[in-house]
Amino acid sequence: MDTEVQRLIEKNLMDYVAVKTYTNTKFETNTKEFFQNWFKKQRYFNEHPDHFGFYQIKGDHLNRHIPWGLVKGNGDDTVVLIHHSDTVDTLDYGKYSEDAHDPIKITKIIEEGKIQIPESVEEDVNSKEWLFGRGTADMKGGGAIHMTMIQRYSELQDFNGNLVMLALPDEENLSAGMRGAIPLLKELKEKYSLNYILMINSEPHERHNKDLGTIYDGSIGKLMPLVYVRGKLAHVGQVFNGLNPIYLLSKIVCKTELSNEFLDVVEGEASPPPTWLYFKDRKEVYDVSLPISAGGYMSVLTLKTSPKEILDLLNKICKEAFLEVILEMKNSYKDYLSKIGQDNKELPWKVNVKTFSQVYEEAIKDSGDKFIEAFEKETRVLKERIINNELNIPEACYILIEKTMEYINDLSPVVVIAMSPPYYPHVCNNMLNELNDKISHLTNHLIDFADQSFGQRYEIQHYYTGISDLSYAIFESNEESIEYIKNNMLLWGQVYEIPLNTIKELSMPVINIGPWGKDFHKYTERVFIKDLYYRTPKMVMEAIDFALNNKQ
Repeated sequence: MDTEVQRLIEKNLMDYVAVKTYTNTKFETNTKEFFQNWFKKQRYFNEHPDHFGFYQIKGDHLNRHIPWGLVKGNGDDTVVLIHHSDTVDTLDYGKYSEDAHDPIKITKIIEEGKIQIPESVEEDVNSKEWLFGRGTADMKGGGAIHMTMIQRYSELQDFNGNLVMLALPDEENLSAGMRGAIPLLKELKEKYSLNYILMINSEPHERHNKDLGTIYDGSIGKLMPLVYVRGKLAHVGQVFNGLNPIYLLSKIVCKTELSNEFLDVVEGEASPPPTWLYFKDRKEVYDVSLPISAGGYMSVLTLKTSPKEILDLLNKICKEAFLEVILEMKNSYKDYLSKIGQDNKELPWKVNVKTFSQVYEEAIKDSGDKFIEAFEKETRVLKERIINNELNIPEACYILIEKTMEYINDLSPVVVIAMSPPYYPHVCNNMLNELNDKISHLTNHLIDFADQSFGQRYEIQHYYTGISDLSYAIFESNEESIEYIKNNMLLWGQVYEIPLNTIKELSMPVINIGPWGKDFHKYTERVFIKDLYYRTPKMVMEAIDFALNNKQ
């Protein structure tokens, strides 16, 4: 890698980090002005003004755009370079929050001991091998590398293939950028006759062994199952006349938290077990009654299991939990009656677990157009509240479930299972039926290349576990699965949507080649300088050349 390329990466990084692009804020729109200036400075894009642009994300409440650039070579084969432009904010830097946007300055401030750091960070500070600052690792470092690749290839007189670069907003929140970029990729494909053969992301990687880096040819999936429990109201002095939804929801949580039943294992890699992120009754004021309802949502990470399979498993567990609660209540009631000298009586509760699509259809059956009109009106109101940051998405989902329940005649206790945005499909190149020889051998080639070129060992992992925009590069499920997701994910088509059919049409192999980084989202965020300026760009360039047959 020549020193000119390293100089370009450094300049691109410093300029990029200087721009505030905090996730899900108005600052994200700063990316458009930054890239407008950057494209104007490149001779290629001045000569080909139709080869770059700013694609507006449809219906985006912040009016965010996706900067894109295309460098045309020979033929149709195309490599897509993606990185996310958003970062978390810099509030944790305290009085140095502005300096966090200047990597040289904040690194010096930390080296001078002006910011207290953990002992675990001191070794890296003393080594002088790390660059600190917001976004240096996650992930404007990778972005700067991709920008430099575009500059390098745009200066070549003759090369095989094409490069597309996308700078994506919102990865840290709902991936509105990548989801919004799918129609853009389709438009570019049709307009310029592109054949997408590979998508390269450059998310940073972490290391358990400092001498062993990681290349990923996939990304872990994430699903947010949401559980709503409606019980039966009763005064606490007559507790057996009701059914406490907190009791039932607690049972469901205990049976699913860290449950190995949800684990996916693929070629020696396993998804972490699920965990609950929210649990709350739906009471707004205190009284001496049981709550009428309670809700919670969990995070499930996947490597191969579909949303339907996840919800089917959750449905089974909810039925088991419901039955256990009924039996425990029955035994408790029997003991209670015995102690006060009364004969045993049967409780009326029955196991009742449904998906959201089932209760939605039930509401239509019971209330028809009246329900549909009320549901759509409530959705519009909730959308505005979400846009105005007055309401979070899971809470909006609960409100929609409760609105649906208002239009159902059956008032018996029930567990309703649904999905809340966001949804990240799991992806891996082994999901694709056909891989050309070059792509199928790419990861092993890069491992050999890194070892021979700069003595760095790398391993292959099939799933990047940090969750990434690569999730929207491949989708192989059938139409039935797509409909199942649409019907059970609340706010679909209004606040949140994934163009699953288009992703399926465009599906392409993926790889993540990123620099070594540490402490993402923390004030000690940092990137390994050798990777940033030398190793990772060499590997990205090698991947491009190898995939596009620029090296034999």
